[in-house]
Amino acid sequence: MGCTAAGAGATVLAKDAPEMTLPLDKVKVLDFTHLLPGELCSTLLADLGCQVTRIETMKPGLGKKLPPIVKGESLYYWSVHRHKERLRLDLKKPEGLEIAQLLAERADVVLENFRPGVMARLGLGYRRLARRNRSLIYCSISGYGHTASWSQRPGHDLNFVAEAGILNLNRLPGGPPVIPGVLVSDFMAAVYAALGVSAALFERLRTGRGRSIDISMFESALSTMNIIATASLFTGQKPEDRAFTYQSELPNYNVYECADGRYLAVASLEPQFWQTFCERIGRPDLSSGYRGGPDSTLKNEIAGIIRRLPLDEWLRIFDGSDCCVSPVLNLTEALNYPPVKERDMIVQIPHPVLGAVPQLANPAIRHTGPRRKKLAGPGAGGPHEEAVKILRTIGYSRRSIQRLIEAKVIAVD
Repeated sequence: MGCTAAGAGATVLAKDAPEMTLPLDKVKVLDFTHLLPGELCSTLLADLGCQVTRIETMKPGLGKKLPPIVKGESLYYWSVHRHKERLRLDLKKPEGLEIAQLLAERADVVLENFRPGVMARLGLGYRRLARRNRSLIYCSISGYGHTASWSQRPGHDLNFVAEAGILNLNRLPGGPPVIPGVLVSDFMAAVYAALGVSAALFERLRTGRGRSIDISMFESALSTMNIIATASLFTGQKPEDRAFTYQSELPNYNVYECADGRYLAVASLEPQFWQTFCERIGRPDLSSGYRGGPDSTLKNEIAGIIRRLPLDEWLRIFDGSDCCVSPVLNLTEALNYPPVKERDMIVQIPHPVLGAVPQLANPAIRHTGPRRKKLAGPGAGGPHEEAVKILRTIGYSRRSIQRLIEAKVIAVD
């Protein structure tokens, strides 16, 4: 049994629909996001087949100015905006607001990541849009969530990983916190938002109704602490007090420096892996005396052994050992790692200015059909034809579109 969408042109998701090329093919997403979590979320949804229309500001935003800049184009921007159409729109003008509202009436999903209340003040809040489109799924991403007392407090990833306790754990004993090399809250919020939207689309099959989704970047970061938090909440003790095992203290779950300054990651947690590890380093006696848990003496002894040989020699020794030992690679090495090539993790996305732009594929769609290789930027007609295409879907004529351009309601340069 399928659902009947109330919105004027909202997509009907039916169980008996013909097989789709991609899981979320034909789902219409209207994307108002302007920061990384929201932009990544709409990219994930686009990868899954959604038809994403981005509403951008009249003047190029920060994302288009971030380096590296090649031939006037930001690789940062295009790394998170593949498979999308764009419309530069002035939402402060009545005509611009009307266009956004008409697009929302025909959308399945609206994404936004402004501070709570901003979209409502613009006339684009969930309650107003849902009155015209009861099947609308409206996903908001903000720092602390719409119902938090800190809902209006600004923040970036570093703030959220600091407040979630992640930064405090990301240190060596006695050392200062180390800023993670990846944006934990941004990526986690994007994934949770895409998951929430996907679940809401499935729910709509049964109910015919949409829903509002409220994603907090702080909560998204905090969720990565689930295992440690459970232990701390149950025991009433803190991991900082060494009340329960710190991963960085375990001899069989650690990083060791080699003779050439490179590092070896050892994750031989299971007894059979630990035994093999000790045999390969020439110390089978170490496996029998270790019963798990922190042991700084044993860790130091292993560190001394690993420091005797360069990384390449250790990789030769551990080749085929099947005991969870890996090199600590840099990004260039990681991109050339065998699974990357074997699993086709790098795809080339065509761009009218840059040519083929290599990007990492979305792991979630590997077995659901052929990957999209849609143009990363506007087609041969440029932003003008892209704007015409979008506005024609909601009834605007070419003459009326030209008037909107002249009135600076939309920008196409």
